[in-house]
Amino acid sequence: MKNLRNLVLLLIVVFIWGANWANMKIGLQYVTPMNYLWQRLFFSTLMIAPFLLLARGGMKREPRVLGIVVVSASAWVISNIFMMYALGSTSSGISAILTYTQPLFVFGMSALLLRGEVTVLKVGSSVFGFIGIAVIYLNSLGGGLGSAQAVIYLLVAAFLWAASIVGYKMVSGEVHPYWFSFVEVAIGSVLVLPFALASGGLVVPLEPGYLLSIGYLAVLSTVVAFFIWFRLLQNEDAVTVSTSSLLVPIIAFAVGAVTLGEVLSLNEVVGVVMVLISVYFVNYSPFKGPTNKP
Repeated sequence: MKNLRNLVLLLIVVFIWGANWANMKIGLQYVTPMNYLWQRLFFSTLMIAPFLLLARGGMKREPRVLGIVVVSASAWVISNIFMMYALGSTSSGISAILTYTQPLFVFGMSALLLRGEVTVLKVGSSVFGFIGIAVIYLNSLGGGLGSAQAVIYLLVAAFLWAASIVGYKMVSGEVHPYWFSFVEVAIGSVLVLPFALASGGLVVPLEPGYLLSIGYLAVLSTVVAFFIWFRLLQNEDAVTVSTSSLLVPIIAFAVGAVTLGEVLSLNEVVGVVMVLISVYFVNYSPFKGPTNKP
């Protein structure tokens, strides 16, 4: 990370998204996956729209820019469709492991499209971190991954999410984070609506548990975390930011342990240490001494 402030912001995003896995499982107890996802996107669209007034002219109207934004936003939406369908039928642990293989896809895409800094240390650290995540959930993995369809869905979701990250990085200097966030959720509201209608219609339960769940998902996980995430992608290497999100499954497990009373096993402790080590080395940059730049 270039400075302490960006590191703190990244940790905030990681914590919000880490806690969101347990939150989404709670929300899915009330409604269907597509109904839940549509409400997230629709309410987020309404909340982000006023912020566009603070970023007028924040997106260039060039065909190349608009094309990349639409494709990247659509990739993120479709990624969420696959992820929500899989999350409804698999554990949050397995879902987190497979979804957060996205940094591995980001490495390849960044090398091809962004000429990003893809060193042996970063590649090795990312792989080491993913192995650590697998070790954390070794007991679950040993018990089977569930249906082959759910596994494929989660891997496709990871790939599409990575494509969205790299796509935004390509135009981050020409598109304000508010605008990109708005396009994502606005397009998502349209694309997901038919799926929601076909899977039981639009139902908004008024139980406090559901309202808190959808509120957390729409406000913190989408609006707040998105703004910070895209700002970081503007200022930091896409590979570094993406790989640091490997911490999300760790936090997801910790939140589950607190809320569900789960106990860490030996393999899970080893996995946590492996992931922390990998994140450190992915963010490590040799000290190059002072420069004349301000």
